[in-house]
Amino acid sequence: MKSLWPTTTNTTPRPSEVSLRVVTMVMAGIMVEDVMAESMGGVMIAAAIGIIWLMAGVCCWRFSEQLKALGMTMLMLLPFAALGFAMASFTGGPQKELHPPGVMTATGTVAMAEAMTRSRQRIRFTPDGVGSKGTNVGGTNVGGANVKGDWRLIVPAEAASLSPGDRVTLTARLQHPLPRLLPGGFDFTAHALRHGFSATGFVREVEVTGQGDASTIAVMRYHLQQRIIAALPEEKAAVASALLVGLRGLITPGLREDFRASGLAHLLAISGLHMALFCGSVLFAIRLVLALFPVFSSRYPALKIAALASLPFGAFYLMVAGMPISAMRAFGMVCFVILAIVLDRRGMTLHHVAMMALILLLIDPDSLYDPAFQMSFAAVFALVASWMIRQQYRITTVTTNPPGPGRKLMRYGGEIAAASLIASSASAPFVLYHFGVTTAWSVLANLAGMPLMGFIIMPAGGLAFLLMPLGLEPSAFFLMGQGIDPLTTVAARIAEFPLSSLHLPSPPAITLVLLTLAMVVPFMIRAVRVFIIPLLITGGLVCWIIQPLPQLAITNLHGRIYAVVINSDGEAVISRRKTNGFTRSVLLRPFGFATAQYAPDADGSECRRGYCLIPVKGTGQSPGEDKRIALVWRRFALTDACREADLVLAHVDALYPCSDGTAIIDPAGISTSGGILGYSDEAGFRLESVNKDG
Repeated sequence: MKSLWPTTTNTTPRPSEVSLRVVTMVMAGIMVEDVMAESMGGVMIAAAIGIIWLMAGVCCWRFSEQLKALGMTMLMLLPFAALGFAMASFTGGPQKELHPPGVMTATGTVAMAEAMTRSRQRIRFTPDGVGSKGTNVGGTNVGGANVKGDWRLIVPAEAASLSPGDRVTLTARLQHPLPRLLPGGFDFTAHALRHGFSATGFVREVEVTGQGDASTIAVMRYHLQQRIIAALPEEKAAVASALLVGLRGLITPGLREDFRASGLAHLLAISGLHMALFCGSVLFAIRLVLALFPVFSSRYPALKIAALASLPFGAFYLMVAGMPISAMRAFGMVCFVILAIVLDRRGMTLHHVAMMALILLLIDPDSLYDPAFQMSFAAVFALVASWMIRQQYRITTVTTNPPGPGRKLMRYGGEIAAASLIASSASAPFVLYHFGVTTAWSVLANLAGMPLMGFIIMPAGGLAFLLMPLGLEPSAFFLMGQGIDPLTTVAARIAEFPLSSLHLPSPPAITLVLLTLAMVVPFMIRAVRVFIIPLLITGGLVCWIIQPLPQLAITNLHGRIYAVVINSDGEAVISRRKTNGFTRSVLLRPFGFATAQYAPDADGSECRRGYCLIPVKGTGQSPGEDKRIALVWRRFALTDACREADLVLAHVDALYPCSDGTAIIDPAGISTSGGILGYSDEAGFRLESVNKDG
C-alpha cells in the first residue's frame, strides 16, 4: 500500500513547501492565542493542543517507518506555532488607552494632513507632552488626563488650511473610536489603537502658532496631493491621489460605491498591481534610455541595471503611499523579482509569497486579522499558484507561426479575464466575511479597467513623479486624467448592471480557515492533495450553509439605538427611518440583505402609539406559531409593549423591568453588553452580545 506521506528522496520538500508550512504554523499559533488566551482555561487548552501535537509527532517518528517523515515534520513545525503564539501574546503597540471624550483645547503639532471632500481636511494631531494633556472646556474636568496617542480630527472648510509640521492650538470635540458594533464585526477601537490613535473628533477652532518638526514622508505626501489637486479636476484628482499617494479622503461616497459595485475597488488600494506597473514603467523607461547608448548596453546587462535602478523608485512609491500592508507585500515581491532578474533565477514563486507573509507577521502579528492582509495574500497566492501550474503542465497555446495582432489582443484579454477571475474567486470569501457584498461583473470591469491602468494611468503617474523636480508634471497628470476619466465611466456604467451588488450572509471564520487550507495544502503536502481538497472545500461550504442566521440585530451608535428585525415574511425591518449607509450596511450584513423597510411602513407590522409589534417567524414553541418583537420609541409605551410582545427592543431607557418577565433590551443594557445578535430556537430567542454571551 502506497504511503500517504512518501519518504523517498524524490519527494524532498521544496523550499516553497517548507516556507508554506512554516508560515501556516505561525498563523495557527497567532489564531490559537487570539481564541484561547483570554483566560487561564484557554491557555491550558492551548497547552494541551501543543502537547497532543508533540506526542503525535513523536509517535509517528518513533514507531512507524511510513510515517517517520510526517512525525519529523510535525516536530520541526511545532516551534513555529509556539513562535506565533508568543508573538501574539507579547507584541503589540504600547497604546492601550482611549482619551476621555469631551470638548478639549490643546496645543500640539500636525503630524499628517489630507484633503477631503467639501474642502475639509483630515489631520493627525499630536498633543504636546507625554500624553494628551489639555483643558476640558465642557463636561467633566479631564484636563489632567495623561493619555498617550494622537488624535484623528476633521477640520472644517472654514478653518485654516493646515499642513504637516504646523504648530497649532485647537479646540475639538473628542469622541472614542467606534467599538465593535455587533458580535463578530470589525473592531474599530482596536484598529485605531493599533495605529496609535487615542481619540477621534471634529475641530471647532484652530490657530496656527508656528512651525515644528514633521515627518519628511508626511510633508511629501501632503505636497504631492496638493500638486495633484492643482493639476486635475476634483473627481480625477480623487482617484489619482488614491493611486499615487494612498490618500483616499477626496473620494466621494458615490464614486467609492461605483468602484465597489463594479469590482474595481481593488484599484483604489495600492497593492501589487500598482507597484508592478509603477516599477515596471520605471524599468522600461530606464532600459529605453540605456538602449540609446548601444556601446554601453552591448557591454553591460541593461535589463539588470534598469531593474536595480527601479528599486529606489519602488521604495519611494511605498513611502509616499503610506506603507499599507498590501503595498508592503507588493514591494517585497518586487524586490524578490528584481533579485531574481539579477541572479538569473525565477522571481515569482510561492516561496516568496510565504516569506513575505512571514516577514509581515513578524513585524506585526495582528496584521493577520487585517482585511488588506487577507485579501491581498489570497489574491496573490492564487495568481502565483495558477501561474506555476501553467508552467508545470505547459498550459499554453503552441503555434508554429508568430501570432498576429488580433491573436495577441485576444490573448491579452484572456489573460486579464483569467487573472481577474482567479484573484476575485480567491479573495471572495474574505470580501464577504468583512463586507458582506460582492459583484458578478468584476471580470468584465477589469477587462476594461486593466488596460487603462497598465498603459495610461500608472505609467503617466510614474512619469509625473520623474518630472516633478523639473516642474513639468502637469502634462503627465493631464495624461493620467485622460485615463482616469474612462475608468470612472466604466465603473459607473457597470455599477448600474443587475447583480452588481450581491449581498450574502457573511461566512463563519471556520469557512475561511477551511477554504484557505484547501488552497494552500496542495502546495504544502503533495501526497494528499487529491483527498484533502474536496473535503476542505465541502466542509467550508457546508459550515457556511448550515450556520444559523440571526433574527435580530441591535447596536448603539453615537448614543442612538438602531435595530433590525427579520419579520415573518423574511423581510428586514429597521427601527429608524433615517439611517446613513454605513450604519445600515453594518446592521444588515449579518443577514445578507441590501435594504430594509422602516418598521411602521413594513407589511405585517402592528403599530400602536409609541411602538410597533413585528411578527417573527419560527420562534414559537408550537409548530407554526410566531412570536412578536416590540420596537419601542416612547417610554410610556413600555407597559403595553411588555404585555403584547415576547421581546422588547427599547430606544429609551427602561426604568423598570417587564412585570411578566418579558426580556427587554434598552440603551443602558446595550451600553453594558455591546451590540446584540438574536437567534431563534425552541425556547424563543438566544442572544449573543459583543462583551458577553446572553
